[in-house]
Amino acid sequence: MENKRQTERVTYMWSEAVIDNIARKVAEEPMEDIPQHVIDEERGDMIRQMRKEQAQMEMYDDPYLNWSGHR
Repeated sequence: MENKRQTERVTYMWSEAVIDNIARKVAEEPMEDIPQHVIDEERGDMIRQMRKEQAQMEMYDDPYLNWSGHR
């Protein structure tokens, strides 16, 4: 039983060390410059998605367009 506890403890410590190592590597990675056109494209996609969701909500709230009625 004691041997099993030691194994679990060593595994936990090893996992923590691995996680710390990965976190350190990620923190030390140089930040890549994201081109402006990529940022603009993501923002445009987000705006289009918001407009689509807004149109769906307006249709849902409209008693004429929503034939099933308010739920």
